[in-house]
Amino acid sequence: MNLTKPNHIKIYGHRGARGDLPENTLDSFQYLFDHLISAYETDILISKDLIPVITHDFKLDPSFTRDDNGKWITDENIKIFDLTYKELLKYDVGTLNKLSKYGRNFTNQKSLPNQKIPKLEDLLNLTAKNQTENLIINLEIKSTPAQENLTPLPEEMVRLVLDIVNNSVLKDKIIYSSFDWRVLREIKDQSPKTPRAYLTYQQQSGSKISGTIYDQSPWMDFMPLKNAVELPRLIASLGGRAWHPYYRDISKKMIDISHEENLTVNVWTVNDEDDMLKMIEYGVDGIMTDYPLRLKNLCEKNNISWF
Repeated sequence: MNLTKPNHIKIYGHRGARGDLPENTLDSFQYLFDHLISAYETDILISKDLIPVITHDFKLDPSFTRDDNGKWITDENIKIFDLTYKELLKYDVGTLNKLSKYGRNFTNQKSLPNQKIPKLEDLLNLTAKNQTENLIINLEIKSTPAQENLTPLPEEMVRLVLDIVNNSVLKDKIIYSSFDWRVLREIKDQSPKTPRAYLTYQQQSGSKISGTIYDQSPWMDFMPLKNAVELPRLIASLGGRAWHPYYRDISKKMIDISHEENLTVNVWTVNDEDDMLKMIEYGVDGIMTDYPLRLKNLCEKNNISWF
């Protein structure tokens, strides 16, 4: 699996193609393949009956979740980990409520009827049918050191995910990422040769997590850090294959240091064309975006090579 290609940018569809179709649904990933996008980022949580599933939040999101009567859910505290997969299948996640705060961010997202939260196994089977030479799958394992009982312990989460992936023909096409570096340590322990990407977020607001990067942060598995510029060197020292920073947190200097350390840099989540061009100018290796076709068209318009 080649994470980088000289003088090329790698395009990752974020949660499928969230800007165009319902996030983390099988149809959203098929949309990528149909438009020749060969990489994606997606999220993994674990159901009550210990099945890895494709969804971003620890709890069902009322912004795009309907119950089995077709009504928007109103309870914001329905944990994925409290429901069996059969129970999860009662919910439809194919329509975004454009009146919600979250929905107003994606007013052009199309609705798709009868969309269910997929199993990781289902997504891998779909991807295998669309496999290409340049395929890269970024599986983000969702976990938090800040609250208990939202997921199994990192050791068990990793084991459950690896059990599924290792039975797939795509196991050599996958890089794992997480904001919770305990998860990445577990992957290293259980599967030392498996590539890992270290997710970071340094902003103090505007996300469901904030400010995860500081000296001996629990998100960083209590690693020492003198200053943020040293992040790439720290990640390289931990055996990381890639660094996945929030795009507003980086500098050209940090990208240069990353490449000195042989780290691939894939930034998230870049949706504005000017920001896309700025990231390419900085020299990042890959861009995760809710609008992969927008980035693809931008590259072709500006004679920028992509893969």
